[in-house]
Amino acid sequence: MPSPYASRLARTLTPYVPGEQPAARRLIKLNTNENPYPPAPAVLEAIAAAAGDLRLYPDPGCAA
Repeated sequence: MPSPYASRLARTLTPYVPGEQPAARRLIKLNTNENPYPPAPAVLEAIAAAAGDLRLYPDPGCAA
């Protein structure tokens, strides 16, 4: 049963199908949190710098 709050246009839209792969070849699908490009070098450096502290709980008083 359609929602009484949905507009006439919204009721005509095709529903989203999770996991469905697009048929077009030149699309980059970003809804699965995947990126076809590697991280920037600065991002890799920041990850490496933070990796040593990952075992620690965050500062509950936000004093850092």
